Amino acid sequence: MGIDSYDDFLIRVENDLLGLGMTPVILDTMPLKENSGLDGVAYLKGNKAYIFIDKTLSIFDKAKTLVEEYHHAISDIGNHMDYDATLAHNDEIDARESVIKYMTPEKVILRVAHEYEDQPFEAWMLCEYLGYPLDFAQETVSLYRRNGLLS
Repeated sequence: MGIDSYDDFLIRVENDLLGLGMTPVILDTMPLKENSGLDGVAYLKGNKAYIFIDKTLSIFDKAKTLVEEYHHAISDIGNHMDYDATLAHNDEIDARESVIKYMTPEKVILRVAHEYEDQPFEAWMLCEYLGYPLDFAQETVSLYRRNGLLS
């Protein structure tokens, strides 16, 4: 994934937040992980949606973290510091699926499938076509298989 793709996600998240009546404040140049151990943090204050992303992440991980924190912000999930709680775990699973669907909507899956129409759909196609790391590509394919889009 190139920097242009990250910038596209950044613009999309900002526009989506504005569309929801929120003012986005997104900072991706902070040593967040060094100070907190976290890749990203999101919180709402008034009509502002603050999203902080660690500066040391790869371009792909910045994009993925941006989208995940966007989903946390819009779902008003609350405090995720108690990761042992069942509710927090379920919210993280929901957020992960939302990240996959946001980063790779059905129309993109269908476009990739069309590029390789003479072959069964596999994760490597997303790696090649979109520049995804293999683990994220495999999660994406698994999700769309469970949802019935891919066989």
